[in-house]
Amino acid sequence: MPTLDIERGLVARYLARVLERGDMPLRANRYVLYWLNDRADLLGLPLPKALAKSIGNIYSGGFSVSDFERAYTAGRDQIISDLRRAAEETPRPEPLATNLEILAESLGLPPAAWKILGLVACYTRYEQVQYLCNNISEATGPMGRVIALLVGEPARSVDQLISPIGALMASGTLQLRDGGDEIAGIGGRYAIPTRLDLCLDQPHETFADLRHAMMGDPVPAKIEPSDYTHVATDRDLITKVLAGAVKEGAVGVNILLYGPPGSGKTELTKVAAEAAGLSIYSAGEQAAVDGETDRSSRLSDLVFLLRLLGGSEKTALLFDELEDVAWQLIRRGGSKLYLNRLLETNPVPVLWTSNNIGEIDPALLRRMTLAIELKKPPAKQRERILARLSERHGVPLSDIEVESLARKLDATPAVLENALRAARYSGGGSEAVERAALGIVKAVSGIRAQQHNKIPDFDPKLSRASQDLVTLSDSLVRGGKLAFSLCLSGPPGTGKSAFARHLAQLLDLELIHKRASDLLGAYVGESEKRIAEAFEEARDANALLVFDEADSLLFDRRDAVRSWEISQVNEMLTWMEAHPLPVCFTTNLMERLDLASLRRFTFHIRFEFLDREGLERAYRVFFDMDGIPEEGIRFENLTPGDFVQVRKQAEVLGMLDQPDQLVELLADVSKAKPGMLASIGFVR
Repeated sequence: MPTLDIERGLVARYLARVLERGDMPLRANRYVLYWLNDRADLLGLPLPKALAKSIGNIYSGGFSVSDFERAYTAGRDQIISDLRRAAEETPRPEPLATNLEILAESLGLPPAAWKILGLVACYTRYEQVQYLCNNISEATGPMGRVIALLVGEPARSVDQLISPIGALMASGTLQLRDGGDEIAGIGGRYAIPTRLDLCLDQPHETFADLRHAMMGDPVPAKIEPSDYTHVATDRDLITKVLAGAVKEGAVGVNILLYGPPGSGKTELTKVAAEAAGLSIYSAGEQAAVDGETDRSSRLSDLVFLLRLLGGSEKTALLFDELEDVAWQLIRRGGSKLYLNRLLETNPVPVLWTSNNIGEIDPALLRRMTLAIELKKPPAKQRERILARLSERHGVPLSDIEVESLARKLDATPAVLENALRAARYSGGGSEAVERAALGIVKAVSGIRAQQHNKIPDFDPKLSRASQDLVTLSDSLVRGGKLAFSLCLSGPPGTGKSAFARHLAQLLDLELIHKRASDLLGAYVGESEKRIAEAFEEARDANALLVFDEADSLLFDRRDAVRSWEISQVNEMLTWMEAHPLPVCFTTNLMERLDLASLRRFTFHIRFEFLDREGLERAYRVFFDMDGIPEEGIRFENLTPGDFVQVRKQAEVLGMLDQPDQLVELLADVSKAKPGMLASIGFVR
């Protein structure tokens, strides 16, 4: 049927209800009938001649209020009869009307509910309905009264249905927007869910058909459970909770996964749901018809899906970025009643993700069945992820390249995948992956990703230490005991961090590096919290934990001037004693460490400057030089790190094949160190 015919029937039906009520003031009736008379030919809804003549003079000097009142009183019954006949002659908009009736009945909503939903839907579909609604709104006032007139229901009942805590909002079938002087549309006060709106114009025989059309297929997991072996305990716990909750038919089951963006939270929810035998659907992701989905629409979409899935078996919902709508969960309706109802009575499990739980009200967090932190995967897990993703994206990487990238790129799975896509598009390999990943990490964090290759892989001949490092390492591996601590002290660049990495590899442990800047917070208690989190992260990742700049973390408490400075050291020592895995502290300023902490270290190893043998080795490693000038092996204050610096200088200056120039560059580095006289280039 032509759109105009449907509009004619809708306008006739709505206007007949308005005029039948008989409680609009005469001025409002005059305003509405003038609008209808102006469209009489377009809609085929003419007014009685006397009334049409009277109202036609409304904006001229010939208009008479008394003449209009007499004509309206005499012709009112005929107008309503003509409108009713026109409405009956024109079928209602199908399949929209039937779909809304099916929905309202299946969700247990009263008959008035589907009339209100139909009005909102027709407002956005039919121009003349929109004009009529706006005209009546201007003439009669409050929005609730306007809707009540148009749907032919008592104003009190309508107000209850459309209130923020009413049945329509609670079911998610109607969304309330901020402001708006019109009923619906762009900038309007009310809307129906996008997923519902898109399905109303297609026929659906049953509620099950309509629900499937609105929800679509479950979201599949793109990765395997084996990709989460670094959090296997948490992964399995989520799976068991989901399976048990569904088996018992439990309500109010909410699981929160939080952590940095791209850490795999969303995919883990899918993996766990599939492992529990559940179909999981995504809520709050469908874009609104008039643009980007706002917070209110996302929340309403979740509520709507929960209502649709009531009574369903083996289903769950996924809601990403909880912090985006958390404030509305608390403030909606002006109380926490809405929050309690949503999080304590949801009929199917909801898996929430968050990038920042600091923005979530504790009242919401307390209602979570589980709250699990998901961190960036450790290096060994990144190896597995890189190997799988490189195969998927067709970027050939050797085992050595995969291992190297995994250790260099302390990045989330999402960053690694995007970097591999960039490499595929550019036709590049390992270097393209590394460059792309570092760029993304820098953009996200504001700093370049830490690279742990400033000093070559550990070479015992480049380290001059107070203990034989090879013997110590072998003994630790053979002993099999992991609850020990090391203090590695000495000048910068002597190989302390390189030895820690080497030891982690020998012990088959991941490596987690923490600097003082990562741990020291600006507020009381913040540093202690970060210290605890660092130890927990190392325990969860089965990692050797390295604290750089230990003198800033374990400074002498006798020099403390504030109570929190003492509590910070106490926190570190307490965790150090209880930790079941190796902990390594590196420092360039051993004299500043707390005396009590010195007694807590299982091993204290002092790293010194390179001796003659070490210098010869460094020339061969960094410059491939055998014929070393005599003055080049007389330095007493150089480290492997100094050779790294000079090699970079030589590369820029084109001096890698000039031994004398290399020695001069090293002499400049030596002279610049504290305690050296400016005139001395090397020590005899």
